[in-house]
Amino acid sequence: MSRTRSFILFALLFTLALPLRADDDDSRFELKYAKNFTFSGGRVSIDHGFGDLEIRTHSGNQVQVRATIRSSDEEIGKQIHIVASEGASGVTIRTEYPEIRRSRGHLSYSVDMTVTLPANAPVTAKNRFGGTDVRGLHASSTIENKQGSIAFSDGRGAHTLSNSFGSIEAVDHRGDLTLSNTNGSINVRKVDGTLTASNRFGSVNVADVQRAVTISNSNGSIEALDIGGALKITNAFGSITASTIGASADITTSNSRVELSNVTGSATVKNSFGNVNVKTVSGNLTVDGSNSKVEAEGISGNVTVDTGFGGVTLNNIGGWAKVTNNNGDIKVTDLAGALTAKTPFGSVRADRVRGNADVENNNGNVTLNDLAGAVKVRSGFGPVFVNGVGGAVDITNSNGMISVSGLRGNACHPVNLRTNFSSIKVALPDGAGYSVNARTSFGRVTSDLPILTTGVTEGTLIGTIGKGGCRLDLSNANGNIAIEKE
Repeated sequence: MSRTRSFILFALLFTLALPLRADDDDSRFELKYAKNFTFSGGRVSIDHGFGDLEIRTHSGNQVQVRATIRSSDEEIGKQIHIVASEGASGVTIRTEYPEIRRSRGHLSYSVDMTVTLPANAPVTAKNRFGGTDVRGLHASSTIENKQGSIAFSDGRGAHTLSNSFGSIEAVDHRGDLTLSNTNGSINVRKVDGTLTASNRFGSVNVADVQRAVTISNSNGSIEALDIGGALKITNAFGSITASTIGASADITTSNSRVELSNVTGSATVKNSFGNVNVKTVSGNLTVDGSNSKVEAEGISGNVTVDTGFGGVTLNNIGGWAKVTNNNGDIKVTDLAGALTAKTPFGSVRADRVRGNADVENNNGNVTLNDLAGAVKVRSGFGPVFVNGVGGAVDITNSNGMISVSGLRGNACHPVNLRTNFSSIKVALPDGAGYSVNARTSFGRVTSDLPILTTGVTEGTLIGTIGKGGCRLDLSNANGNIAIEKE
């Protein structure tokens, strides 16, 4: 067992009772303590300080207390006592230190204690200014530590561990764990139960937990890997990495980077002032961000993203996607369902969309390629390019050009294009039949395809292409209109 080391510097007329270090060379006084009790029920209660505490278990019915008292001053060492007793409520163990008054010099002292008890005995243990190491508890326990680490292993049942100014490490546990810490890390591995962990000013690392995990933290990173149940994380000012989640994932944070992958259920992420990267989600994905860049790939369900001041990139989405971005670009590739995209200050690009596309944009480009359904675009101050459409096309632009090509499908799909202060170009396939109504002001209307006209001026072209029937409405102001051959 390691020895707690303390220095106490005493100023004249001041009384101090907290040792800061204990040096081996200064430990001139040493006293062994040993006592046994029969555990007949109740709890084992331990109140310890200024030294390490070990708790071990055995198959017997005794509570065995073993301790070593050390001090650089023999007189002080003899005044340090261990008070232990048994009664109807269980076994109580307490270390007592004298009030110390010195005028000069330094003093070191410590008590290292080992308590061995029945595995099924409930335990309440407190320790200060020392580490606590607990192994093999099978009954409920509450372990509290300050200014030292907690190590907890090979437990069963429900246990609560709390610490400050020191780490918590828990491994190989069958049952539920509740952990809280401040100014120290939390590390958990192999828990066959639920886990609840809270921390401030320290990291939280969790791996191989079979059931639900709830983590809250601030000013520290979080890593959660191989979680069998649902995962819920709340954090601020610390990165989050979570992977291989057996149910849903719910993450709320700020000023953090979020990396989430391999989620069996649905996923929800709320973040501000931090990027979000999500890969491989079996259910739906919802991201609510501000000042956040969002990237998502391999989502089997639907995707909803609402963010600002950061780009949005979606790839390989199995459902529909609804994206709102206040000040950033939107890029979508390989979408199985419909697309709804809105951004006032950024571009929109979508490739290979199997459903309809509805895009609202200002002050940015819109580029849409290979869309199986209908297209509706509302834009301003940026060009709109559409190539490859299986449904109707309805585009309204202000102060930006419109270019449409790759119209396909045997059924009639109307095309309605409107803009101002720029041009309109539409390419039609061979054998197409359209009823054309093209009008512009301060520009010309031209066609590479033969049109049976019913009205022609420099700025107006009305008639039919082929057998007609499908509407082709083109309206412009201060720009040309060109009907081209595909």
